Amino acid sequence: MMKSRTPYQIVNADSSLARLTEEARALMRMDRQFRKLLPETVAAACQAVRIEGGELLIFADNGLIAARLRMLAPGVLPRLAALGYPAERARIRVKPRFAPPKRDKQFNIGARALDDIERATAESVRHPQVAAALARLVAHHRRSGSGEDN
Repeated sequence: MMKSRTPYQIVNADSSLARLTEEARALMRMDRQFRKLLPETVAAACQAVRIEGGELLIFADNGLIAARLRMLAPGVLPRLAALGYPAERARIRVKPRFAPPKRDKQFNIGARALDDIERATAESVRHPQVAAALARLVAHHRRSGSGEDN
């Protein structure tokens, strides 16, 4: 039988994978430190990617955030350098992040099933919190009209 290993054990068993993981963690720490130096609305809409050749690469979600970052960068870069991330200049690129489209709820409980849930709850569920949760479930599905005969 094969012994299962945790992702941490797998990463540490391979030196190149361990090095890559540590580099990724370092970049995430830099990004967190960078965002702490920004106003909340700007920080939520950008990402510090890397420092290479004295240049901090920043991805902005849109043009407005990119413009704001260009104004803020001269004041933020020295503070970031004081935290151990030296960069003389910033390069800001717009790279929109799109939220996945919301899917419509597809789960429906038929009227007969709702009736059965109500009956079973009344007959056999003795725990008051469970009974109340089941009653809310039934009421919600009856209100939403999903309790049609299925």
